[in-house]
Amino acid sequence: MKNKRLLAGPYLFWSVSFVVIPLLVIVYYAFTTDEGGFTFANLAQITTPENLKALGISVLLSLISTLVCLVMAYPLAMILSQKQVSQTSFIVLIFILPMWMNFLLRTLAWQTLLEKNGVINSILSFFHLLAIINTPYAIILGMVYNFLPFMVLPIYNVLVKIDKDVINAARDLGANNRQTFFKIILPLTVPGIISGITM
Repeated sequence: MKNKRLLAGPYLFWSVSFVVIPLLVIVYYAFTTDEGGFTFANLAQITTPENLKALGISVLLSLISTLVCLVMAYPLAMILSQKQVSQTSFIVLIFILPMWMNFLLRTLAWQTLLEKNGVINSILSFFHLLAIINTPYAIILGMVYNFLPFMVLPIYNVLVKIDKDVINAARDLGANNRQTFFKIILPLTVPGIISGITM
């Protein structure tokens, strides 16, 4: 048991170094002046019209992106959970391969595709549609692409752990597919949904 706890050491080091310490630094600078004195002036800057507008747009885009990810990820996770193990492993591998690439590189790749002379913009121009580069739609597209795997995998992990006997029992008791989903499957996958939304 003690040896197993030691395995968490690298993870704890990583979390403290790259999550906890940076957050503490942010909190420190939020409540200090340039001279190092305590102040609430930095937080008060949030209430300026420019910052409130930026904050509102950021929250709105994040909510839309999260909703789009959830709507796309849930059916995909259900399809993956019903596949055979060998098929699922290959599909999941393909799905998480882009996550091995640097986040910034993936974002810049989308910027290249969406720019004025990019592939996607050329197709949109051919059909006389508006370009989406430097618009909220481009931001949502990039965020959905980058974060969709983080929504799919937690939901998939919960779905594959649902006991098939529970679903069969619901159907034996007369529940149709819709009732089985909303009263059995969906409530049991709430932890996966919450985890995906958090990510």
